[in-house]
Amino acid sequence: MSNGSADRILAIDVGTQSVRALLFDARGDLLRRAKVPIEPYVSPQPGWAEQDPELYWTSIGDACRMLWREPGLSGSSVAGVALTTQRGTIVCVDASGRPLRPAIVWLDQRRTTGLPPVRGITGLAFRALGVRETVAAFQADAEVNWLRRHEPETWRQTARYLLLSGFLAHRLTGRFIDST
Repeated sequence: MSNGSADRILAIDVGTQSVRALLFDARGDLLRRAKVPIEPYVSPQPGWAEQDPELYWTSIGDACRMLWREPGLSGSSVAGVALTTQRGTIVCVDASGRPLRPAIVWLDQRRTTGLPPVRGITGLAFRALGVRETVAAFQADAEVNWLRRHEPETWRQTARYLLLSGFLAHRLTGRFIDST
């Protein structure tokens, strides 16, 4: 039971298959947990893995509402929020933070081929260090390069490329912040 003061910690974990919300007291004891299963991704093309960013956000709300159903627990007792998310999921947003397309989930396998090698002094340094092929592999894997080539309008409209954690932190705080 809350004593009326904000002394609880809300932990939110947005995974690939579910969103979990956990409420802890000031001693770190788990008071309540809630889990909302989610569809991991949709695959409109072979090798693609995408998801509507709004699904993650609404699932957080659903999980939190499940917590507050417990008598004596409410959002007003929360002193702080900890947020963790799945790795490497990218959300393209405009200047106001509105998603421009489905999130590219970390499981996505699309690649960009035929990119020019890094040139100039940086390219020479990569060659001298023997990392030119490694850099080329990272370039091919970079979602922004795929978007620039295959969705140029999305690429032009994107003000920020956010990890899922950054997108959700913006929704929670109204600021573009991320601990990663």
